[in-house]
Amino acid sequence: MRLVIIIIGIVTGALFLSALALPANPSLGAKPAIADVRRKVVGFSKSCDNLQQTINRLDSHDPLSVQNTKTALLNCRYQYKEIEFFLEYFFISSAHIFNGPSKFDPGESETGYQESVGFQEIEALLFAPDVGAQKGKLMAQAAVICSSARDMSTLFDEFQTSDRQLLRSLQQELVRIMTLGITGYDAPLLKSGITESYYALRSIQTVLAPLLKNSPSTEMSGLLSTGMAYLKTHQNFDSFDRMCFLTRYAMPLQQQLNIFIRQSKLELNTGSVLNYNAKNLFSPDAFYKGAFLDVKANNRELVALGRQLFFEKGLSGPGTRSCATCHQPERYFTDGLPQSLAIDGHSHVLRNAPSLLYAGFQYSQFWDARAKSLVEQVKDVLASKEEMDADQAIVEARLAQDKRYNKLFKNAFPGLGDHAVSFDGIANCIAAYELSLSPRNSTFDQYMAGNKLALTTRQIQGFNLFMGKARCATCHFAPLFNGLVPPLYKTTELEILGVPQTDDRKNVVADQDDGRYRLFPIPFNKGAFKTPTIRNVAKTGPYMHNGSFHTLEKVLDFYNGGGGNGWGLTNNEQTLSSDSLKLNKSEIKSIISFLNSVTDQYGKHY
Repeated sequence: MRLVIIIIGIVTGALFLSALALPANPSLGAKPAIADVRRKVVGFSKSCDNLQQTINRLDSHDPLSVQNTKTALLNCRYQYKEIEFFLEYFFISSAHIFNGPSKFDPGESETGYQESVGFQEIEALLFAPDVGAQKGKLMAQAAVICSSARDMSTLFDEFQTSDRQLLRSLQQELVRIMTLGITGYDAPLLKSGITESYYALRSIQTVLAPLLKNSPSTEMSGLLSTGMAYLKTHQNFDSFDRMCFLTRYAMPLQQQLNIFIRQSKLELNTGSVLNYNAKNLFSPDAFYKGAFLDVKANNRELVALGRQLFFEKGLSGPGTRSCATCHQPERYFTDGLPQSLAIDGHSHVLRNAPSLLYAGFQYSQFWDARAKSLVEQVKDVLASKEEMDADQAIVEARLAQDKRYNKLFKNAFPGLGDHAVSFDGIANCIAAYELSLSPRNSTFDQYMAGNKLALTTRQIQGFNLFMGKARCATCHFAPLFNGLVPPLYKTTELEILGVPQTDDRKNVVADQDDGRYRLFPIPFNKGAFKTPTIRNVAKTGPYMHNGSFHTLEKVLDFYNGGGGNGWGLTNNEQTLSSDSLKLNKSEIKSIISFLNSVTDQYGKHY
């Protein structure tokens, strides 16, 4: 089973709690939606009972018995998807019981560990080679699910909500379909994501029906119907054309839903990472930058000063290097080395210098996620004896004595007067500059914006494989293709891949860097590293935290072979599936072609 490690960016459920704090105003959509979900909960509970009974009768020596159990699980999942939008928004704890992955809240003890429970765990057990030996675990899982399903009716006692909250839950569900549903994120072995997305989209149609009676949207109604029809008639997971579904149906539907909500004056003005006023999820303005940096990240003077400081060698102790030494703009803000050179000019730091393009769109920084913000990351690098070896007082004095910097700091931080130059100010400016490094102008972005000549047929095929059969998008989530977990984008994910020391598959040696385990020596942290973006990946090799892979072909061979365990290493905590993806050479070439399409074009102003 694909286990997930996450760093909490904002307290889980904060958005949900803020929504419920608003005065409820049941009206056209809320009342019938609640009644419909209550009815479907009854059917869902019965399907869970049937799953439990089927598991109790499971005979691992009878292939038909095993298949019947998988079918019963599928039926549960389909019925769950029709109420997913509601549970994930209003009753998130219940949703996690049914369909949540294992997750970890990394800390200094094992209290952050949450045992895997629900459909995803049952799926993994049913597909285990020794399914018979798993029957006890399967029965225990089924008991938890059935008990929770029976208790769900009590959640509706005196429950009320408003159309605003309801519509926000639909907006989130549509993003969930676009990023998790069609990628098979929560059912990778059953490969039922396309059919599940049909049921999820059907629930959106059902909820919107009463609201559209008074404010009809012919275009939105048409997109719902045709999108569902496309999902229903193209259910093969591996061959499903995700690009077609996204560009013809899902993205236009998202745009129309957002317009409908604004025109109906039913916006929900609560904190959100996603900009629901953006055209769609793939628009350059789809994310609020302020969600990732608690300074005025769009302040031009702040960003401009940050850029100058980024190239300022005076920030290093000996005055010999700047941030740009290891993050060179001409190399897409990398240095092209397996591990960067240390400040002494001959030794190397522990890990590879990742690109800073889109690096700001994460809640944790560094490969081991040790910094909780961009500002903290900058301070860490400046103070590092291996990297910049900066003394806070000396750096502040240097810049304060420079009339040019003195003026720039006063403009960027008005009101601070002669004390504008500070270590905190330096870190905030550089962080703001780093967050600005998000061009979103690759040929892929041009295609998603409407230029249908921007991508080749092979690149589109590669995108479909990336989002489907190859399972890349179940860790590199759209649209930034990094570890930000949709649909809320409020957590940053880490994975354990089992990366070796080199890309020599014939002589595999385990890498000795334990990643996050160095910070928190807990077994499930061993070998855990943050998931970076694959945007501009064609220009930012060598790859992985240790720079062990020198070509994209080698990287794809590694994933296709099942990661470290698939290559012959042993890591019991590996989160990447050890099974082969069964990608052929042509499919790998297509994926690499797609990876080339997410290369940005940027000028000297960066």
